[in-house]
Amino acid sequence: MIRLPGFIQALRGLRPGLGLVLLVALIGGGAPLQGAFGQPTNVQAVLDQGAAAGANVEQMRTVAERARQAGLSEGAVASLLEPAVALAEQDLPTDPLLSKTLEGLAKQVPASRMQPVLQQYRARTEQAGAVVTRWAQRDAVQQLLGAENAASEAAPQTNDRASLVAAIAEARQQGVAATHIESFLAGLPDGVERRPVPMSDVAAAVNVLPDNGASPETATQLVTAALNAGYSPESLRQLPSALRSARQNSNRPVDVLAQGTAQAITKGAPAASVLQSLFQGSFPGGGPPPGVGNGPPGNGPPGTGPDTGKPPGTGPPDNPPDDPPGGNGPPGNSGGGGP
Repeated sequence: MIRLPGFIQALRGLRPGLGLVLLVALIGGGAPLQGAFGQPTNVQAVLDQGAAAGANVEQMRTVAERARQAGLSEGAVASLLEPAVALAEQDLPTDPLLSKTLEGLAKQVPASRMQPVLQQYRARTEQAGAVVTRWAQRDAVQQLLGAENAASEAAPQTNDRASLVAAIAEARQQGVAATHIESFLAGLPDGVERRPVPMSDVAAAVNVLPDNGASPETATQLVTAALNAGYSPESLRQLPSALRSARQNSNRPVDVLAQGTAQAITKGAPAASVLQSLFQGSFPGGGPPPGVGNGPPGNGPPGTGPDTGKPPGTGPPDNPPDDPPGGNGPPGNSGGGGP
């Protein structure tokens, strides 16, 4: 690395005027002075690069401003912006990653800790983009999406494609296995009969996978049934909280509730009825469908059993208590995360 004081002193020893010419050439020859002497990357150059690639420059500027307010150096600021630029150059969504960056800055997470998390999120977004591209190219998927819409929805820089890529990246960030996501997507052409299904609806379904607390197989069954029934993205988003409420109020295992809900949806139970039943702590349509039990002994809702006149498997009591013993909700499935 060139030491600036010594370098300038050496320039002074040259023929009059020559040192000044060399210094001006270094400063004005294309690279900023900081870059010429091995100092941090120029933030404005990163912003310009992001703008050229189609990134959300306003959000990038907000990140830069907040990072400077937090006392970060120009080099650290640039390093926080560079993953978003790399995504934009591949026609991948940048807003989720920049939102994660702002979240980390708001929590005062050191840049040294944020950078590896952001790089991981970038890698998962790149992987998600590849998954969506491969999936959308399948003939069966094009029929699912609608042949006339599939090509445009799968194209880069479209909102629906971006939302699905972001949903997959976020699900991976929350611990959903890549094989689970790819298996769910691969099963949609056979599991969903209605046509066409917007890619934005598929994205809403993927967003539900990390949050409902059920096993991967049961979560796939439930969300596929809801997509096939034409549930709106808003109804899909409410399913996880409805299941948690049912778990807390009935003390039934979440897999049992999810299986019963999937079967009720398949039989035609409307979304409003399903969600209302779950929020009230009961199975949609009454008791659990055939083959869906209460789980291990002792896990049934209060008021059931051999001495109550309500054998196990006939549904929760008429007036389930607000806070039954042990009804603490599904463990560790609240989602979230960030740097």
